[in-house]
Amino acid sequence: MKTIRSKMMLAMFAISILIIALLSVFSILYINKSVRNTLEDTVQPLAVQSARTFDTVVENYGNHLLMLSRSFKFVGASSDKERLEFLESSFTEDDKTIGYAIYSADGKIRESSPEVSLCADAIKSSDVAATLSSKTVTYGDIVSIKDNIYFSVLVPITLSDNTTVVAAATFMADPLNEVISEINIGSNGFAYVVNSKGEMMLHKEIQRAKSRFNPVDLAKSDSTYTDYSEFIMNASAAGFGAGQYEYNNVKYTAGYAQCKYFGGTLFIAAPSDDFMTAGKNAFRNILFLGLLLIIVTVIVSIIFAQRMAKPIVSTTNRIRELAQGNLTDRVEVSYSKDEIGILSGSLADTIVRLRQYITLITVALTNISEGNMTHRVEGDFKGDFIKIKSTFNEILESLGETFASINTSAEQVNSGAVQVSNSAQALSQGSTQQASAIEELSATLNDVSTQVKQNSKDAKNAYNIVTENTKAITACNNDMTNMLEAMEQIHSTSAEISNIIKVIDEISFQTNILALNAAVEAAREGSKGFGVVADEVRRLASRSAEAAKQTAALIENSTKAVNKGSELAEQTARSLGEIVEGSETIQGLVKNITDASAQQAEAIVQINTGVDQISAVVATNTATAIGAASASEELSQQSLILKNMIAKFRLSDETPLTADKPEEEAVSIGISADEDDIPAADDSDLKIVLNDDDDKY
Repeated sequence: MKTIRSKMMLAMFAISILIIALLSVFSILYINKSVRNTLEDTVQPLAVQSARTFDTVVENYGNHLLMLSRSFKFVGASSDKERLEFLESSFTEDDKTIGYAIYSADGKIRESSPEVSLCADAIKSSDVAATLSSKTVTYGDIVSIKDNIYFSVLVPITLSDNTTVVAAATFMADPLNEVISEINIGSNGFAYVVNSKGEMMLHKEIQRAKSRFNPVDLAKSDSTYTDYSEFIMNASAAGFGAGQYEYNNVKYTAGYAQCKYFGGTLFIAAPSDDFMTAGKNAFRNILFLGLLLIIVTVIVSIIFAQRMAKPIVSTTNRIRELAQGNLTDRVEVSYSKDEIGILSGSLADTIVRLRQYITLITVALTNISEGNMTHRVEGDFKGDFIKIKSTFNEILESLGETFASINTSAEQVNSGAVQVSNSAQALSQGSTQQASAIEELSATLNDVSTQVKQNSKDAKNAYNIVTENTKAITACNNDMTNMLEAMEQIHSTSAEISNIIKVIDEISFQTNILALNAAVEAAREGSKGFGVVADEVRRLASRSAEAAKQTAALIENSTKAVNKGSELAEQTARSLGEIVEGSETIQGLVKNITDASAQQAEAIVQINTGVDQISAVVATNTATAIGAASASEELSQQSLILKNMIAKFRLSDETPLTADKPEEEAVSIGISADEDDIPAADDSDLKIVLNDDDDKY
């Protein structure tokens, strides 16, 4: 069992650990969030600035080529070859120039250096067309050719003969990649440029740019690139901003800004863990401070719990002894003014008062044991103990009055015992007469029960016969219903045959008309053979019509006969239905008679059982009356003994010598005093006896 000291220590220890843990978690989360927000706020403007720097470097290539192309040496040169030689001499090796070309207005090459063929894909016809239409410097895409990356710059130039041409120069993109590589943040941060398709155009690891590393395409087959791909696509759509993504189980914080050239977006990314050093240091410091605070808390809680628990334990032990009945040992009182001091002082005062109350009550009980009913409890009782004092004195008053009443009642019991003896004798004679009457009633009930059982059996047999008849009539009714359905089908079939006869009649009429038309045509044509055939057809039509009429007449007579049969069948069905309803009614009546007979039989059995019970009660009453007569004599003797015993008690002078209670109550008191001598009987038996003999009391 844990003591209050250990509970206090555990509570303080748990609270301190909880507070320190919460402060540590919230502090670390706040520091990490602040570092992430600060990092995002740092990389976003850095990305914008780096994108501007990158655009400036790219613009320098275009401005340099534009300046050279517009110079007099280029415009006024006698041939395109001289123009290319001028450009070649104007660029240095640091510019990483690969080759030059001059395009006509229709997009065809007028002149080019041999090196241009090595990177022909760096300059597209669409780039030339865009340069001519915009009349400004145009930059081709950064392309990867033969494990190298290139880009081209195109400028529109109007020569001295007013011919418009496009001067193009192809450069290696390594200087641009060096610009991106020099952008650093933290110890592991880096920058890269991605086009709208997600391809790496420039990267600190140049091999990724040369291989056109594309996380967007890789994410379609490899889920590890999903977060990286979504970040790139969202950044390309947004233009500039900052965010986080995860790649190769490393979380990166990246800022991005859209470049002016090549349709790319410049990213500056750094592993988030590189900037969490402050958070880790803060975590270690918080853990150290937390452990220090826990140690201090444990020490303080031990000292505090020791001082608080000592008086409480002492008081608790004394209360436990008090519960065991120890009122003699002293209480170690704490004289502090807090609740503990009040508790120990109140316990000492309580024990002193309990000693006083127990002493006064012991004196009163001693007087009672000696027979002195005049003694009363005195002394200063407080609070709820006042009720004990008043109740104890009331008990003494009540006992005095009760003993006086018992003395008076004992005399009345003696006279009442004689009356009870006479009444018991009369009760015995009445019970004997009731027993003989009940025997006759029981024999009559047995005869009635036999007759009711026979009636119930006959009613059940009649019910079975009626049930069988009802089933037979119901089956006959069902057969009649089936016959009615068959008659209805015959009637409907006759109607269909009549319709067919009408069709045959119509066919005969149409055949007759056709024969008449044939005869007319035969007369018109003068063909006797055709006329003979027409006459024969007309005669056949007439015979068919006559046969159809005769058949129709026969069917009509058959239909009338069927209708008459149907009417007779319906009448028979209705009669059977009425018979079925009557049979069901008779069946219900016979069932009711059967049920009533069964219930009567059960009622007779219950009545017979009740008569047996009454017979037993009468026998019990007879025995009770005999016992009451003998008990009344014993009761008279006991009343004398009771009066002698009460005389031993000392009652107050104010106690009345006689009681004012009615005689009936005194008699009942005397009977209840010796009720063990009366034979036991249940409540129902006693009620029956009293109801039968009301006139005797």
